[in-house]
Amino acid sequence: MDISYFMLISLAAVARTMVGENASVPALYVFGDSLVDSGNNDYWYTTIKANFPHNGVDFPGGTPTGRWSNGYNTIDFLAAMLGFKSAPPPFLSPVKDTSQGANFASGGSGILDTTGPTTIPLRTQIKFFRSVAQNLRQQMGSQQASLHLSKSLFLISPGSNDMAAYYSGAIGPPNEKRKQLYINTLIRKLENHLKHLYHLGARKFWIQGLYCIGCSPSARTKTPSGRCSKDANDMAKRFNAAVTQLLDHLSSTLVGMKYSHANVFNMMSAVLANPNAFGMKEVRSACCGGGMDNAQLHCTPTAYLCPNRKEYLFWDFVHPTQAMYNLVALQSFHGSQTFATPINLMQLAQT
Repeated sequence: MDISYFMLISLAAVARTMVGENASVPALYVFGDSLVDSGNNDYWYTTIKANFPHNGVDFPGGTPTGRWSNGYNTIDFLAAMLGFKSAPPPFLSPVKDTSQGANFASGGSGILDTTGPTTIPLRTQIKFFRSVAQNLRQQMGSQQASLHLSKSLFLISPGSNDMAAYYSGAIGPPNEKRKQLYINTLIRKLENHLKHLYHLGARKFWIQGLYCIGCSPSARTKTPSGRCSKDANDMAKRFNAAVTQLLDHLSSTLVGMKYSHANVFNMMSAVLANPNAFGMKEVRSACCGGGMDNAQLHCTPTAYLCPNRKEYLFWDFVHPTQAMYNLVALQSFHGSQTFATPINLMQLAQT
C-alpha cells in the first residue's frame, strides 16, 4: 500500500510534538461530501456508494470502506496528525462510540437539499449531530458538554456536488447572472448551516475549499481541447472567495467562533504546475476507470486500475488519490497562508 498504517502513526507522533501535549481536541465531527465520507452511504438507501473494488485497494487489507479513494482520505490523515488512533467512525455504522467524534458526511450530498436527493444533505447531517450533542449533554451535563464541543473540531467539506449539479444543467444553462444567484443561494444556505452548528455548540471550524474542479478528468473530457475548464475553475474560485468572506463575517459576529479555511484550489494548482515536486507524474487521467482519460467509466471491479497509484493526482473521474488527500491534510495542518487562512489547523487546535 502507498501510505501504511505505520506512516499514519509516525505522522501522528510528529503532529503531537508540533501541537503539544497540552492541546485539547477531544473530538472530531465531520460533515460534507464524498471527499470526507468514510462510509455513511453504505448504511443509507442510495445507489451512490464506494463499497466495492477497486476502491480501498491500498487500505489495510485492500478492503473497500466506503471512501472514494484507493486508501485513506484527508480526514484519516488529519485525525492521525491530531493524535487520534483512528478517524471518527461513520455515524450510521454499527460503531456507536462517539466519544471522540463522528463522521456524518455523505458522498453525493450538498449544501442544498436538492443536490444528491438520495444522499444525506448537510441539513440532515446536522440533524444527526444534534442527537449526538443532546446525548453528550445527558451524559456529561450541560456545562461539560458545552466545553467538550467548544474545544472539538468541526471539519466540513461543502459545495463540490452543488457545483456538479450546476454544471450538469440541472440549474439551467450557465450565464453570468445565474452563476452569481446560485453562489449567493449556496452561501445563504451554508451560513444557516454553520450558524446551526454554532448554536449546537461548535466553535472551531475547518472548512475545505473547492479544488480545481475544472481540471478533474471528468471536466477535461467535456472541453474540446481536453484542457481544464476555465469556466468551472473560475466558478470554484468565486465560491471559495464567497465562503472566506462569509467565515470572516461569522467569526466577527459569533462570539468564540474560530476557523481555518483550506485553500485546496491553491494546493492542487501547485501540483498541476509542478507534479514532480510532489512525487506525481500523471495529473490528467484518472487512475481507475475507462474511456477518455479513464474518466468516462466509473471505477468498478472490472475497470482499469493503474499500478503506480502514488504517482496519480486523481483516483477516479473526480476524486483525488490517497497521495493527494495526504497533501491536502499536510498543507491544511501546518501550511502557510497560501494554503490555510487565516490560520492553519494546527494553530486552530491550539486556540
